[in-house]
Amino acid sequence: MAISAASTHEAAASPILPPWYARPQFRLLRSAMMLGASIALALTLWQLVTVLIGNKYLFPSFVDVFRAAVPMILSGELLGHTAISLLRVAIGFTLGSALAVVLGVLMGRLRVLNELLDPVIEVLRYLSPTAMIPIAVIWLGIGEGSKYFLIFWGTFFVVLVNTLAGVLNMPLARQRAAQCLGASQFQIFIRIVVPSAIPYIFTGMRIAMASAFMSIIPAEMLAADSGLGYLLQSSGLLLQTDRIFVALTTISILGFLSDRLFRALAGRTLSRYMAAGRMTQ
Repeated sequence: MAISAASTHEAAASPILPPWYARPQFRLLRSAMMLGASIALALTLWQLVTVLIGNKYLFPSFVDVFRAAVPMILSGELLGHTAISLLRVAIGFTLGSALAVVLGVLMGRLRVLNELLDPVIEVLRYLSPTAMIPIAVIWLGIGEGSKYFLIFWGTFFVVLVNTLAGVLNMPLARQRAAQCLGASQFQIFIRIVVPSAIPYIFTGMRIAMASAFMSIIPAEMLAADSGLGYLLQSSGLLLQTDRIFVALTTISILGFLSDRLFRALAGRTLSRYMAAGRMTQ
């Protein structure tokens, strides 16, 4: 059997990897090493910028921030603010994602509903959570309800748009094949429509998670007496730059860990749907 020139070229270009390269232990070790190298690079750049600025009150070094963080952790202050912010994000994110997925799937399947709600959604989704803070405080006060509402607002539209895109981009071949085999509309909806939209829903929820963290901080800065946003605000009023950077670093780490945890859970529970989504793209 003759081998084409393109196949020969691809075989020659593909690197020959040793057997140990594909082992899970090596991939885990490589990921850990790259993560450590990335953190070391970030801290080095941080320290370099501090030296170039030459004023630790404007831009404290990593060492100064670490020194400020230790007593905040030991006293429970930082952990308390972190737990409160995480709880608010979890509640608002869950409510926003759940409603967005349900509505997005319905809009994708019901043309009349899509035509009715799409203009309204396209208008409202450009209002940022920060812009909604005054109305949230007027409607719900300065209690927990306003925080949940702002996180919900920052989550809902992102997940909705991605869910709707996933339903509308469902491969027609799957639906027609199921219809030829005698599947009912309910079976098509459960076994074809929803699984096809899962990769889009997952992507939308990842983006919305970042939006949820960005939504809670201004809400806690303006109308709260606890949380990381409140910590930022109170530290800024006292010109405590090192404590400000502690709060900023904590928010960044929480967002990173939340995204990694979400990806790991989705990879374990939704791997078959994610793989199917990649095959159709």
